[in-house]
Amino acid sequence: MLSRSRRTLLVLVAALSCLPLWSQDSLRLRPEEFRYADDPRVTFLGNTPKRETDLDLWPTLGMSVAYGGLVTFFHFNQANAWWRDPAGEFKVIEDIEYARGLDKLGHAYSGYLMTTLCNDMLLESGFSREPAVWIGAGMGLAYMMYVEVSDGYAQDWGFSPSDAYANVAGVSFNLLQHYIPFLENFTPRWSYIPPSWSGDADINHRPKTFIDDYNGTTFWLACNVNNLLPAAADPYWPDWMMLSVGYGIRNYATDDGNGEPLPVTRRFLVGLDYNWVKILPEAQFGFFNYLRQFLNYIRLPGPTLEIGDDGVRFGLLYPFAIVVPL
Repeated sequence: MLSRSRRTLLVLVAALSCLPLWSQDSLRLRPEEFRYADDPRVTFLGNTPKRETDLDLWPTLGMSVAYGGLVTFFHFNQANAWWRDPAGEFKVIEDIEYARGLDKLGHAYSGYLMTTLCNDMLLESGFSREPAVWIGAGMGLAYMMYVEVSDGYAQDWGFSPSDAYANVAGVSFNLLQHYIPFLENFTPRWSYIPPSWSGDADINHRPKTFIDDYNGTTFWLACNVNNLLPAAADPYWPDWMMLSVGYGIRNYATDDGNGEPLPVTRRFLVGLDYNWVKILPEAQFGFFNYLRQFLNYIRLPGPTLEIGDDGVRFGLLYPFAIVVPL
């Protein structure tokens, strides 16, 4: 027969084997300590961050390769679209009215998203939250400013101060969300479809890249309404339903049949949106949980009211061309 001490040890081992990972590994934050607003948050492979920085070799190498590949992809995409001609003298050109201001929202969103991705990569590599937040912000801003400096040497462009300010704004909002959790109820989002899919005019004045194909691009700010309502209203508003406000344009870099530029028109939008962390079930594989989380930086088609220079209309699955003129 087993001795009492051995039986006690076996019971203890069996109990520990049933506990979740964070209970066995006290070096990591518990799930309730790592959240975005009221949603669970994970790193790339579905983990929670370490309490103290302790880098892991293979995740660090993997994240370094992923970051290098991402930067390389965007560099060649932008080089083919904007920097194909030989570089000239560095110059500063203020273009605050460029693309009716949509370009500035693009810079702010890109700064925010690049910082978020860098932060998540650092957390997966073994950084704790505080250094990951600040180093990620530095990496995100460094990449965005690299693009601006490259524009400064491009023949057809220039370093834009307002672009630089928008980059800083996007990175700063990411930092503020870490220190002011209430701001996590507001999330920048992006949507894009080719303009022809929504019946809009396509760019024909110059070569285009999806990064600044602004006729099919909308930038949004999604609001977690459920968290902002009083407790008494909770039964009446689904926790997965959000509201988003957006801004887009039409006829950017588009000429009519006679070579005359079409006037660029604006569109202001408000529509229902989705919290995919609450809609999609938790997966067995950690990376799929990260993808579920990442979907909340993209605005997918949904019911939307558009008010703009072209009039008022309601889109059942905006931006697709299923609309009702009002």
